[in-house]
Amino acid sequence: MSRYYYFAATLPSLQFGAEAPLSSEEFLARAREQLSAADYATLEAAVLVSASEGAPPLARSGEPLLDAYYAWERALRNELVRLRARRLGRPAEAYERPVRPGSGDAGGDFSAARAARAAFEAATPLEGELALERERWAFLEAHAGLSPFDLSRLAAYRLELQILERLAGLKAERGEAGYRATYAAILGQAQSTEETGVSR
Repeated sequence: MSRYYYFAATLPSLQFGAEAPLSSEEFLARAREQLSAADYATLEAAVLVSASEGAPPLARSGEPLLDAYYAWERALRNELVRLRARRLGRPAEAYERPVRPGSGDAGGDFSAARAARAAFEAATPLEGELALERERWAFLEAHAGLSPFDLSRLAAYRLELQILERLAGLKAERGEAGYRATYAAILGQAQSTEETGVSR
C-alpha cells in the first residue's frame, strides 16, 4: 500500500462545521504533484454524492474506504426512500437501488437505518441536511484507517473537504433566505407606511 508521508503531513486538519482551509480542487492540484497516477485517479474519482447527483456507484473502486462508503451511502439513500415512501403512502421499491448485503450495517453506530431516521426526524429540512453531513463525516472518520499517510485517509480527506464545501453552501443558502425574508419584511413595512401614512 502506498504511503504519502510528506504530502499528508502538509495538509491542514479538518473539523466538521469549520471553514475548509482549502477547496477539494486545490487538494487535487496538490495531490497531482505528489501521488502516483493510479492513486491520483482514485482520489479524483472520490466524489461525495449529493441528492441531486444520483445514486453512488455499486461497482467496486478497489479502494476499501471508498467501497465501504459508497455501499453505506447507497444503503442510507434506500432507507431515506423507504421513510419518505411510508410517509406518502407509496411503494418504495421503484426508487430503491441495489446494495451489497450488510452494507447498511457498517458497524454499530453506523447503521444506515439509524442515520436515515436521524435526518428524517429533524425539525427542518436544513437540520436534516446537516444531520446527513454529520453522519457522513462520522462514517469517514471511523473508517479511514489508522495511518494518516495512506490512500484511504487521503480519500476520506477529499470527501470531508466536499462535506465542508456543502456545509458552506447550506450556510450561504440560509443567509440568502434570511436576507430575502428581512428584505421582504422591510419592503412590506415600507408599503404599509405609504398606504397608511403611519410608521410602526
